[in-house]
Amino acid sequence: MFKILGICGILVVWAYFQASSGSGNGFSRQTLSVSEDKERVVLAWSGPVQEPMSERIAAAIERYRADPRLLVLLLNSPGGSIEHGRKVVAVMRARRRPVNTLVQKAGVCASMCVPIFLSGTQRMADPEARFMFHEASTEQRRDAEDQATAVERRRQGPLHASRQEIRGERH
Repeated sequence: MFKILGICGILVVWAYFQASSGSGNGFSRQTLSVSEDKERVVLAWSGPVQEPMSERIAAAIERYRADPRLLVLLLNSPGGSIEHGRKVVAVMRARRRPVNTLVQKAGVCASMCVPIFLSGTQRMADPEARFMFHEASTEQRRDAEDQATAVERRRQGPLHASRQEIRGERH
């Protein structure tokens, strides 16, 4: 019963973020648009965290390397690949140029988008921006016994969980 409710909850959250994106394709298209004014350059990323995101953002940051204006990365993403998200974070950290991050009103920054947002020099979000994060899922599958044991221990509370489970390690 709890498993079914958990799956339904995940589907409801997913559907909510899909509907809020305004498209039925779930942000499958990636766009990086650039807008400039006297004070700042805004790199607006919309779409999933996947290739070629890191290359496109790196090229845009490099293009404005010597520009004295404020550089802002505007994010609107449902998240995506951990590997590619880490590449984007590395790109932002490797540049000696400060890059601020922003999520606008009704914008979504979910899953792997959150660490990218947090890697900004200054982070800003509208009060109506939506964030969602969850435990990383790097394993393809757990066997049924491990999964059942973990669910049972979580139901019993943190005092019954082993130190390895609390840290996310497997036995």
